[in-house]
Amino acid sequence: MCGLTSVFHPDAAVRPTANTLTAELEASLESIKHRGPDSKGIYISPDARVGLGHVRLSIIDLATGQQPMSDEDQLIHCVVTGELYDHERIRAELESKGHSFKTKSDSELVVQLYKRDGINLLFHLRGEFAFVLYDVKRRFLFAARDRFGIKPLYYTVSNGRILFASEIKAFMGLGWHAEWDIDSIIHNGEVSDERTVFKGVQKLAAGHFALCSASGYIRTERYWDMTYPAANAPFTSTVDSAISNVREILVESVRLRLRSDVPLAVYLSGGIDSSAVAGIATHLLRQKDPNAKLTAFTLAYIEDEITDESPIALRTAAHLGAEVKMVNATESALVGVFEESVWHSEMVNATFHGAGKMLLSKAVRDNGFKVALSGEGADEIFGGYSWFPLDYLRRPDPAAAGLGIPLPSDNQRREILANLERSAGAGAFSSVNVDVADSSLIKIGSHHVTATLIPFYGPTFKPDIIEITGEPEIARAIVEGIDPRVRQNSISDTWHSLNVALYMTAKTFLGRIILNQVGDRADMVNAVENRVSYLDHRLVEYVNTLPPSLKIMPIAGSKPGTWTFNEKWILRQAVKPFVTEEIFIRKKAAYNPPPRPEAAAGLGPLQLHLSRRITRDNVERLGIFHWPCIRATLKDYLESPSFHANGAIDERARILLGVLSFIVLQERFDVPTFQF
Repeated sequence: MCGLTSVFHPDAAVRPTANTLTAELEASLESIKHRGPDSKGIYISPDARVGLGHVRLSIIDLATGQQPMSDEDQLIHCVVTGELYDHERIRAELESKGHSFKTKSDSELVVQLYKRDGINLLFHLRGEFAFVLYDVKRRFLFAARDRFGIKPLYYTVSNGRILFASEIKAFMGLGWHAEWDIDSIIHNGEVSDERTVFKGVQKLAAGHFALCSASGYIRTERYWDMTYPAANAPFTSTVDSAISNVREILVESVRLRLRSDVPLAVYLSGGIDSSAVAGIATHLLRQKDPNAKLTAFTLAYIEDEITDESPIALRTAAHLGAEVKMVNATESALVGVFEESVWHSEMVNATFHGAGKMLLSKAVRDNGFKVALSGEGADEIFGGYSWFPLDYLRRPDPAAAGLGIPLPSDNQRREILANLERSAGAGAFSSVNVDVADSSLIKIGSHHVTATLIPFYGPTFKPDIIEITGEPEIARAIVEGIDPRVRQNSISDTWHSLNVALYMTAKTFLGRIILNQVGDRADMVNAVENRVSYLDHRLVEYVNTLPPSLKIMPIAGSKPGTWTFNEKWILRQAVKPFVTEEIFIRKKAAYNPPPRPEAAAGLGPLQLHLSRRITRDNVERLGIFHWPCIRATLKDYLESPSFHANGAIDERARILLGVLSFIVLQERFDVPTFQF
């Protein structure tokens, strides 16, 4: 997986000496050495215009895959993070055309493909990656990020220099100084668009590249995006063929991700996503070795049996003949790593999701593994979240009707939708619909994103800030951060409403939270490469062509007019040969690393930690939050915490964890108090 950092000096920027630039790159790499503890390397151009740095986690070509890499003429130099799959086939094709490779590393494909195809090399890459490439002759920098944003890549301009890095903290060694971006903080730029909480620091968007010219011009452009057919377009295949195709592409995706020169493991929960990956991986490994055995790592919430999925995971592992390593996720353990989770994710953490994954990846590393396969991404692609049935019900599905799939009548569909909305409450789902008052705006009532992971509301901020910035408009910010093409496809009813919701969830919840906070950062802090088979772009491109009813399948009840809705239906059918009956029929349960159960006496570890860290001095030093509101929230939570049945954290605790996140970021990044 690795980590990278780079400096590019446009013509107008003052260039340091080679020794000074080397020292800066060394300091930058030191801050991200957790991403690549096996080796490091630096390239500095003869004119000191460019410096590239790389820390390596050795997985493919252990002997000769060191970076930065270059071509034989020393005219192309690059640093690459991530994993490029199917590289042996592409390498053979290039070698047959006269291209010469120095290593067996998958990363070297970037150099040789660039020499052949220029920036169009991106269309040949399959996997999760980020890279920065320097073309000596053309004097420009070329940076890119994978299609889903699985691997991080940030950029900023500091002292006239253009900086790219895998993590924001790497910029500090290059002379960058952090400041709060108050508009981004108030209006949720971290999730709604490519901003961060730091002024001038942006994420290179998923599926995008950047070109930086010697004049200092930075051009960013999309090379790939998710798309869907028109809702009324007929589906020309059959249901059986669709199931077979999903199975075939998913098996190929897992097979490619089993390629490693070091031992690999799997993350295993009690759900179908990770269980299917484990089952397929076991099947593939035993084709070569009948005695092959996987090692699975599972979180056990030993303080809350309601949300503890470890017994189910143990039964799945027994079925597969896998060895299981249980990782106890107590409240004390989660609280103990929470601040490190904030530091490494470099964003607000309002739950223990990232902390739980850090405990898990540490166990993977402590047991001698560098690579783990996971089930992340399936819910966002196949329709696994609880809010998706509402989005499915907002529009008819003529493509499924053409296949002869029994569907609710329009009247039944509308009645079921109305009943669900009344029973759940308007804000309980990430439903997508057109606001009658403003037909140009897609409204998002996203309970899971806005309430669970974005905890703040107007009164939590200082009144004088809100007077200038206005009240937080999270729904509007999310919508305006989405490609206008997608908004228009929703407004015009061109895309089915479920597909619009899938797109928006993938771009926000998955791309800007899950893959960062629970994915790359929580794994790479322990130098573990997380491979996500469901986010193979060929699989996603095919699944996106399927009628919505193959993702959310309506099942007629015994009583006329009653229906249930089976989420991720086609995935379940596709992976049925690889999972137990228990897993096949089990409904999705929320992944909620919980605090201790209600029965415990006295202040718990989370309450104690918050009471120590959420102080007036710490809060007012931020310059962002309204202390009387935060003080009242803390007092109320300490006196009467609530414990949700599904393990979700008390809403007040989420606000306080968000405030604590800013305290941690200020301390670690040395951010000055915000002042207008």
